[in-house]
Amino acid sequence: MRKRIPLVLGFGITGQSILNYLSKKYNEIYLIEDWEENPSLREIDRFGIKIHVNPQISRELFSKVSDIYSSPGIPIHHKALSLASEHKINIFSDIEEFIKINKSKKILITGTNGKTSTCQILETLLKSVFSDLKIVSIGNIGRPVLNYIDNDIDVSIIEVSSFQLELLNEVRFDIGLLLNIEEDHLDRHSDIEDYRDIKNSVLKNADVNISYNDKNIFSKTFLNYKKIKLPDGLTESSIFKDWPSHDIENLKASVAVLEALVEKFRNGSLEDINLLAKLEKAFNRFKKFPHRFEQLEMIGGVNFINDSKATNLDATLKAISAANELEKVRDIYLICGGDLKGQEIASKELQEMKSLKKVFIFGKDKELIFNTLRQYTHCFIVQDLKGALNEAVKFAKDKDCVLFSPACSSLDMFKDYKDRGETFKRLIKDLNYE
Repeated sequence: MRKRIPLVLGFGITGQSILNYLSKKYNEIYLIEDWEENPSLREIDRFGIKIHVNPQISRELFSKVSDIYSSPGIPIHHKALSLASEHKINIFSDIEEFIKINKSKKILITGTNGKTSTCQILETLLKSVFSDLKIVSIGNIGRPVLNYIDNDIDVSIIEVSSFQLELLNEVRFDIGLLLNIEEDHLDRHSDIEDYRDIKNSVLKNADVNISYNDKNIFSKTFLNYKKIKLPDGLTESSIFKDWPSHDIENLKASVAVLEALVEKFRNGSLEDINLLAKLEKAFNRFKKFPHRFEQLEMIGGVNFINDSKATNLDATLKAISAANELEKVRDIYLICGGDLKGQEIASKELQEMKSLKKVFIFGKDKELIFNTLRQYTHCFIVQDLKGALNEAVKFAKDKDCVLFSPACSSLDMFKDYKDRGETFKRLIKDLNYE
């Protein structure tokens, strides 16, 4: 009988981690990478095995394939995945492989917004409370899980996107945390109901469900993190008083996970912990990842905020609300735009936009955004991010705020949201602001 060979689909950061993992088990692998100019392909020999790069996608090929390991960026209707279904070939993901093999307690976190921030907050909190345990945050946070699969870990905090959940077969894990569901990625998913079902699936195979509402849809051990009561005096604490409200919500979600783990690891409850003291100790020197409501240096008395990670409208509305909460901020000038990814913004509740002084819009869907937001505030279309910033600083004065919160994907004009945010920060440094 002819030997069958695994196929890796996609060669980004996740695909490379999959190929590295499989190269220790197989001496021959198929690889399909649609971006033929991917510079990583030039170093394909580093894996030390025979790799067939971009074989013709055909029925003959799939008669030789054993399993497919797909990267999350690959659309579900890709020809290779369609043929896999036709040939009854199993499709796996790196997340599933990690869940099956690594022995740690596993917490999967998803939501339209706040995933990475919550992973970072939760990791910081758990390391403070469980100082004797090995705790890591991995996954969509930028650390492929297969790089950690053989590590001795007690608790794995795994960020998962809707794309990763879509690939995940039924496999059990300890805690599923669903932060929120808002319109996003409708260019990839068929509609909002499909997207909602995929996001809810993080709860289906988890022993403990933590969610943003009271719907215990899978009848599991359940917590609504919105009802978590943080210690009295927390928001007046010097450590937390400047946290935006959406990060306080992420902190609540993290405390809900802590509550579940205290019972699991210590057979106790939160009442056994001086929670305020633990929180203040844990976050005394905490610094969030960049591009998430990142308050930059003030220039000319103007507060510049880089919120490039806001890739959907809900995230931008939260950023506007947070900017309005800042002390001594007078007028807010919003810079936004890019690829809406199918968001139907005209149907959204946008009263928060009325608090803005002016909006400067660029990118692929600038006309659509302009025609919607002009009903609420003064809007201007500009050529690009540089033009938007230059226009904003013409108006912004002492105690004003220039908020860069795009509400869109970056891929129409930038490599990713990080590239977009770093570009914004470079442009600010180049300002001749008097």
